[in-house]
Amino acid sequence: MKEKEPYKKYKMSEYQLRQLRDTNPNVYLYATPFIGTEDIRQYLYCKRKLYFRYVLRAPMPPTYKMEFGKEKHEHIEKIKNKKNFSEKYAHRYYNVYLNDPELGLVGLIDFFEYDGKEAYPVEFKTGNMPSEGLDNPDKYQAIAQAILIEKNFDFLVNRVRVYYIKYDKFVDYYIDVEERLRVMQILREIKAMLESEIMPDPIKEEKKCSDCECRNYCLRV
Repeated sequence: MKEKEPYKKYKMSEYQLRQLRDTNPNVYLYATPFIGTEDIRQYLYCKRKLYFRYVLRAPMPPTYKMEFGKEKHEHIEKIKNKKNFSEKYAHRYYNVYLNDPELGLVGLIDFFEYDGKEAYPVEFKTGNMPSEGLDNPDKYQAIAQAILIEKNFDFLVNRVRVYYIKYDKFVDYYIDVEERLRVMQILREIKAMLESEIMPDPIKEEKKCSDCECRNYCLRV
């Protein structure tokens, strides 16, 4: 089905997407104060990650998770035409790159579906499913994507969906005003940290540190 405006202008060709990743392997394409939706997830997982990445600009050796994450979009290509992969929406839009200068938020959305009335983003994850909780990192990354869709296309997003490739499982989250406000608060906290250049306290869950790309820096301070 032929794509209609205004979505077509946001669609990236495979060549453009490949060139984008080759020249910017970490997909952090905007300088501060723009914050990526992936940064929302990283901040909730461990605040120090963004400090080492953006304040100290420390070299980041690739980890297993990071290398496996590069294969994510190959998985998307393999399964996006899979029967019964998702609901029978009228339109799907893959690799949609959105930003909102007012919020200072930017993100590459794996894909979202729209039927003329309702839309929601779908985020693909190659890792383990996080435990349920108030600040589920994957959930809030997807909510940040929902906010970008609302800002750019002027319609309400009532839910977000995360697809865990390892488990071949969808997890749906219905979102409300409080959760949107939580994303806004996280954005303010990240920007304040980057401006102050004050290192956050270490996380209490030490098991998160075992395969972290910042481990060698973080354990020394």
